Amino acid sequence: MLMLGVTLSTSLSAQTTIGGKFSKILPNGVNVDRVFFSKPDEGGLMTVEEMLKSKADQTFQAELKPADLNVIRYVGVFEEQYPVYLKPGEKLTIEAGDGKINYSGNVSKENQVFAAWYKLIAPLRNYGYTKKGYTLPPDRYVSLLDSLAKPVQDFVKNIRTGNDSFDKQVKYLLPYSYKFDVLMPLATGLSFKSKNEYPFQVTQLIEEEKFADANLWSLPMAYNYMTNLSFVKYILYNNKQGIAAEMLVPEIADNPLRANFVLAHAQRGTTQSLVKFLEENSKYMMDEQQKKELALLLRRANLQVAGGSWIDFSYPDVNGKMHSLSENLGKVVLLDLWATWCAPCLAEVPALEKLEKELQGKNVVFISLSLDTDKAKWQNMVKQKQLSGVQLFSNSEQRFMQDYEVTEIPRYIVFDKNGKTVNFNAPRPSDPKLKTLIESNL
Repeated sequence: MLMLGVTLSTSLSAQTTIGGKFSKILPNGVNVDRVFFSKPDEGGLMTVEEMLKSKADQTFQAELKPADLNVIRYVGVFEEQYPVYLKPGEKLTIEAGDGKINYSGNVSKENQVFAAWYKLIAPLRNYGYTKKGYTLPPDRYVSLLDSLAKPVQDFVKNIRTGNDSFDKQVKYLLPYSYKFDVLMPLATGLSFKSKNEYPFQVTQLIEEEKFADANLWSLPMAYNYMTNLSFVKYILYNNKQGIAAEMLVPEIADNPLRANFVLAHAQRGTTQSLVKFLEENSKYMMDEQQKKELALLLRRANLQVAGGSWIDFSYPDVNGKMHSLSENLGKVVLLDLWATWCAPCLAEVPALEKLEKELQGKNVVFISLSLDTDKAKWQNMVKQKQLSGVQLFSNSEQRFMQDYEVTEIPRYIVFDKNGKTVNFNAPRPSDPKLKTLIESNL
């Protein structure tokens, strides 16, 4: 018993935790209900864990895994992310929101660097991270940048924690983090009437940043930094019309960085035409893997435009027999994406059944693809309700969800007899326009 008690005590004392409070008000006026613990990934952040906030006191806490120790990780919500560095057995508490953070508990030398950094630049972050920061005086923003220029430079130069690997990483990270915070006020609404009113630090960024360093992509704000600077440079400063990120692509000096940015923007950003964007920038892909990734993105983009090709799939019916989408070449196809737990989907079932009867004998097939993961529940509903059409079970397969960019249901897609997209987001069966759309392609 004593041995067990000693082992348990040692185990508990070795736990590494992060917790505290994080305030972030959503546009609807509600405070966020969770905080994200993340790691850098492809110019952005990948969530390692979602930390739910207690409804009682709005606090959060999580125990860290070994892979998240002795490395820089991030805690935050949306664009407001803070770096942390924890060692085995440490318990770090943060209190953050509105661009400010306080580190307490086991504040190591590494986290002391972050704490001092955010204290230094807190006045600047009032502009980019508070609800009405964009309404603060522009001249004060200009003077702030002037006053911070040397202290920021000196701060980075004098980082010495004794952890050489950490110091090297942070001396690369913080200058870009600062540039990102310099741009945030402009990206969120702060404006100047003319070019000569812009702060020197901003015009310097606009003129001198050529994106010639491939290592930039290792940082968690890389993609957002590049898009923010392109917005400030092209739209605000030079009064150009269009998608700023698209204008930036040809001007990115480092080839690998440009290829990464193109792929990231195709997945995360807004384009005037995703198909055109991918076709025009396919020449920038550096290796076979990037070429394959772009080809897949182009295939998915084409699927969504009229005249694009469907992406084939094959799933079982209630009896386990496999059916492929491509079996229906020569017929008009209505693809219905639904689930047994989706009330709006079930509400459309009578209209869908009625439409199928009205078009019986016509060269059209109705495929209802369930996104359920409970196969038995799906099978029971199909049998009990005697649902017609081709009923298939996808188990919410990730590949399909990504190919067809499924973010909400019900969803109806119409393909013509040649497997070409007619409407990727067709009207619901209860809308007479759907019948008209199908008949027009028969």
